[in-house]
Amino acid sequence: MAAKTRRTVSVSPEIIAAAEQRGLSLGDYIQNLHQNQRSARVAYVSSLYRGFALLEMARVPVDPAYFELVDGCMSTDESRNFRILASSGEDNALVRAAAQLLGADTRQSAVQALLIAASRSQVLHEGFIEAARLLEATFYR
Repeated sequence: MAAKTRRTVSVSPEIIAAAEQRGLSLGDYIQNLHQNQRSARVAYVSSLYRGFALLEMARVPVDPAYFELVDGCMSTDESRNFRILASSGEDNALVRAAAQLLGADTRQSAVQALLIAASRSQVLHEGFIEAARLLEATFYR
C-alpha cells in the first residue's frame, strides 16, 4: 500500500473570491491560472527565439545582444542563469541556455534537440524560427 503524502496549501481570500465570481471550483480556477502563466511564458520565449534568429542571421556574437533581449523579458535570476550558461564556452551553450528559458515546460528537450540539429547544420537561425513556430502552435489558448 502506498503511503499518502499530505501537503498544506494556503490560498488567499482574493483567489477564492475570484473563483466564486467566475462560477468555477477553486481547483479549476487555479488550473486556469497556471495554464495562463505557462502560455505567457511560452509567448515570451517564442518572441525571444525570433529575436535570436534575427541576431543569428546578422551574425551578431552571443554577447551582449542576446543578453539584452533576455534581460528585457525575463526575471533577473533567469537572465543571470541564461548569461552564465550561454557564455560558458561549452559545446551548444547558447542552444542549451535558450532551451532552458522554457523552464519546466515539457517541450524543453524537443526544442533543445531541434536547436542542436540546426546548429550542427549551421542554420541556427532557422532552428530558432522553427522552435518559435513549434511553441506558438502548441501553447495553451
